[in-house]
Amino acid sequence: MVAFENVSEHSSGSDQPYCMSYSLFIIHIACSSAIFVIGVIVNVFSIRAIIRLKLFRDTSVIFTLHLMTVNLVACTLGMVVAVVNSIRYTGIKDTSCRVSGYIIFVLIGVKMCNITLISVSTYLNVAHYVSVKLFFSKTRNVVLCLVFTWTLPLFNLSLPLTEVWGEFIVMKHAPWCFPLSGGYGTYLVCFSLVGTMSTLFISYIGILRTVLQSRRKVGGKPDPTNKKKNSNERQLIISVIIMVTSYTILFLPTCLLPVADPNYSLGIYVHVIFTYFMSSSNIIETLIYSILHSKIRNAIKLIMMCRKL
Repeated sequence: MVAFENVSEHSSGSDQPYCMSYSLFIIHIACSSAIFVIGVIVNVFSIRAIIRLKLFRDTSVIFTLHLMTVNLVACTLGMVVAVVNSIRYTGIKDTSCRVSGYIIFVLIGVKMCNITLISVSTYLNVAHYVSVKLFFSKTRNVVLCLVFTWTLPLFNLSLPLTEVWGEFIVMKHAPWCFPLSGGYGTYLVCFSLVGTMSTLFISYIGILRTVLQSRRKVGGKPDPTNKKKNSNERQLIISVIIMVTSYTILFLPTCLLPVADPNYSLGIYVHVIFTYFMSSSNIIETLIYSILHSKIRNAIKLIMMCRKL
């Protein structure tokens, strides 16, 4: 095994190679391998539970299944890209830099759009149940929503891929290339985080407001005669807190660091840590939605107990 040394950072079009240290090489391989193994187990197990559950008329289950499938693809391709690019980092090629970065960030974008879609559909299901049931009863509408989650990232990231605006550059802290540099990087971070997080907050504030308004109708306290409704309300509130917190921790630092600290003044390993925080979202998102969704959770319990659904 060649012991690489940090030489320089270069853009995707530069002729000067970037070489990583041996310790960083080992970290990338170890972290990518761990996320791949755990991610495949968690996502395959959860997907299997949903398929055996046979509740495809439940829109939230369909969107969650799509998110888990994207997570499974992301942790698999992330592992392949990390290994191949880490080995080739004695001088990564221009084309492979752009392609690997495009693949990784398109999948991240799809996940962001999918999480946003789940939050919006959850809010509408709580606040406007009749309208939502009518809208999502049509398969065409569900398919269009899922197509949109792919179309937006594919278009946005085609700009640096073709170098119409921005470019994919090699980063010292990751085994793939980032589009988060210059004006395009600022645009992408603002567009992705502001758009996604504002939608999350609006959706979940709407959910909380609907729950609180429901409680006001019974004197500001949970209705003691409806235990199932009270349980669902508590679950929604807990879900709001967990989802917003996890999304903020997993994505916000990783997206902001390359823009806010391009010269690694905080240290390269700070960037590495938050990069793998983002990569671990392939596991954590699936766990969160599997645990918080009562129907999926019950299906997983039955499978673990080797009982028929």
